[in-house]
Amino acid sequence: MSEHNGAAGARRTHLLFQPDVAKLLTEDYAWVTQVDGPQFARILDQMRSTRSEAMAMRALHAFALRRGVQDLVELADGFDARDAVMIMATAALARPVSEAAELAMLQQEMEAGRASAPITASIVHDVACQRTAFDVAVFVRVVRDRYPQLADGTVAVFGGPDSGRTNLDKALLHTALLDEKCPDQADQLLRLTLRVVATHAPGGPEGQGEEIADLAGAFLHLSPHGQILETWAQTQLSAADAKQVDRARKLIARLIARRGTGHDALAAHIGRTAQPRDVVKLCALLTREEESPAKSELLRRHAAGQPNVQGLAKLVSLWHRDPVLTAGTRELLADIVTVPAGPDAVPRSLDVLAQLCDWLNEEEGGDQTCVALLCHIAAVQVRGRSGDELTELLNRITRNRERTRAAHEVGRQLAVAVMEPGADREWFVDCLVVLQGSRHAEAVGAACRELSDPSASQGADALLVAAVARLLHVAGLENAAWTLLERFLENEQLVQASDVLCVVRGVLAIPLPDAELLLRATVGRWSDVRHRDEAVDTLRAEGLGPQADWIVKSLR
Repeated sequence: MSEHNGAAGARRTHLLFQPDVAKLLTEDYAWVTQVDGPQFARILDQMRSTRSEAMAMRALHAFALRRGVQDLVELADGFDARDAVMIMATAALARPVSEAAELAMLQQEMEAGRASAPITASIVHDVACQRTAFDVAVFVRVVRDRYPQLADGTVAVFGGPDSGRTNLDKALLHTALLDEKCPDQADQLLRLTLRVVATHAPGGPEGQGEEIADLAGAFLHLSPHGQILETWAQTQLSAADAKQVDRARKLIARLIARRGTGHDALAAHIGRTAQPRDVVKLCALLTREEESPAKSELLRRHAAGQPNVQGLAKLVSLWHRDPVLTAGTRELLADIVTVPAGPDAVPRSLDVLAQLCDWLNEEEGGDQTCVALLCHIAAVQVRGRSGDELTELLNRITRNRERTRAAHEVGRQLAVAVMEPGADREWFVDCLVVLQGSRHAEAVGAACRELSDPSASQGADALLVAAVARLLHVAGLENAAWTLLERFLENEQLVQASDVLCVVRGVLAIPLPDAELLLRATVGRWSDVRHRDEAVDTLRAEGLGPQADWIVKSLR
């Protein structure tokens, strides 16, 4: 065998890491199929002693790929233990997965009865940690019937915390095991993976990397309709063992907390299906232990959307009594009043809200604070409500002071809504007409104040003010129309000359009685002379000289 280390050695070393590995092995390493184990071991020693270490490694690689599986197992004992492990690892990783499974089973038989089975364990470890998830699933299926301990061991390594496998890998293997008709091993993997989540603190890269480390997100991506974690969570929360339920809550809270941004199927499912007590406990855990109040809010919104009114009452009662969550009772009730939360929210019917009040009164140790809060929050959620509905909701507030405060907020919210692009101005005016006729004038006054001088950073819209004033006047609310225009024009810090022009054209179009008095009492009394003169000049330039004279008259 010395010729293998002679002149040809330099050529082989030169070709050792060339791209065409298959050709290299065929031409230069066919000899590995013709030697026995001890002879091959001596050749390896000779290569290493002559500093041909890389050639020795390639020879090991060729031996692992070209010899039969039975040969490898029978010859392994003739090698140094480290060489034997390298040969078996190469075979387990580079040969077809069916051959890797056969190799593991034969080696298991070879090591049967020994105190330890290091080579078998090495094969299992390499397959579990380095082959694709689908290869691992096939490996498990092949070895399961003859050696179930090999199947379970492979899953245990794959699902362990030190395997280097991400949660995406584990979700992928779970899917593949089910496809390979290995449900027991799939369940085993899920239990192991969840145990790792429960016992290892969250960490790792942020942003997109967090998504890869996110188990719930991985299952959602691979099986949007499979509800793997959702089904598991529902089963755990329904268990008879209180300690098991408590452990499940903590684990579910951690899973939800680790979920990245975007749709969270687990939180949505738990919110829709879990009992109120479980929802409250989970939200408290998310807020306190997982330090994830945003996820607590997400779960709360899903839970608030359920249609069962008695369940909602129980949720509110338990939530308000929890010391961690009681400060958020108002937000919970706001979520309940509108379903779903967000821009597409639809208010619950007045009948449902009345039923909810009744159920809250029926709750053990019912707290009237929750009933009062519900009545107030329901009244001030104006979107999607008619004037009659707003009136009825205000009338359900029993205390006069609270009702007045709610009416002020109703008016402000109506103004905020009508200031949005494309808002329905006639709806706004209709609501004010009904509120005025139902002795809720405070709402009308608050709406005019907010519209003429918005509390938000953006300024008032002169065109909108003029248009709404016209609609109010036509609807019979002349005093409200006058008040709106007066409050707007009095604010010389806010109103520009172009705004005065818009309002003047508007009042002339109504026509508004005493329009002259309106201009003299507002723009005519501006303290900034230059600003007032600019308004006068703008009116004259637009052919509104008589109206400009009204402002000037106030100076005489």
